[in-house]
Amino acid sequence: MKIDNHRGSVTELTHNRGRYAVVGIDGLTRPPTNINTAVAGGIDGAFFNSARVERRNLVISIILRGDIEANRQALYSIFPLKSVCTIYFENKNRSVKIDGYVETLEADLFSMQERAQVSIICPRPYFEDANAIIDELSTTVKLFQFPFSISEPVSFAEIYDEPHAFLTNVGDAETGFELTADIQADINTLTITNLTTGAYFTVNYAMQEGDTFTLSTVQGRLNVHLTRGDETIQLLNYIDEGSSWIKLVSGLNDMTYSTDIEDEFPVRISAVWLYGGV
Repeated sequence: MKIDNHRGSVTELTHNRGRYAVVGIDGLTRPPTNINTAVAGGIDGAFFNSARVERRNLVISIILRGDIEANRQALYSIFPLKSVCTIYFENKNRSVKIDGYVETLEADLFSMQERAQVSIICPRPYFEDANAIIDELSTTVKLFQFPFSISEPVSFAEIYDEPHAFLTNVGDAETGFELTADIQADINTLTITNLTTGAYFTVNYAMQEGDTFTLSTVQGRLNVHLTRGDETIQLLNYIDEGSSWIKLVSGLNDMTYSTDIEDEFPVRISAVWLYGGV
């Protein structure tokens, strides 16, 4: 476990036994879900209304070692109250991160073996994969990967009539993505489609060669705009009716794009998988 505080100072709490021994971390598994129901007279049970995942509360228990007072006071600097921090956690199968705010830091100063406890509130409950997945939508889809076996024929790539990117969401929840398109010809319509779900996002706007189109469907960062030279043009008013902020569902997602012309241009997509627990 590493902590990156609001000053950009990174501290590794584990494998630091000369100063700290992390003896417990609560909140690494899935956070609770709030199920909202309504009761109707004369009907057994209740009706389901909605559900949402609650915020995550990470509680880190640390035994202080070495110079006890100095190391306790160093924790005050690592975890200033109310401040934002990023927690990195890695085990055999997952390397994740999550942003949170320091709620409390308590310690038993009069114990023979002094222990500190840090409580961090994470408003967004899902852990994010520490590494983003970046791919390009193209008519030529790369298939060759290392390690490989040649006991049977191995495909290096596959050619499609339309540009595709196949993204396999290995996380525990659907997630948004960020997409960037380098416009290389004048177009009036750009549509991004997840063929797996049928959801699409269309913008009707006169884009010019040299423009950069940017779309974010990440929760809390929904945005679509165009960069033309030094100017940023918001495109929210040009979203086509029926469009949705496309998500990448669990499993395979077949992403493609189309325009009102036949030319292909560079389109890149970036996503981070979300995990309920480690």
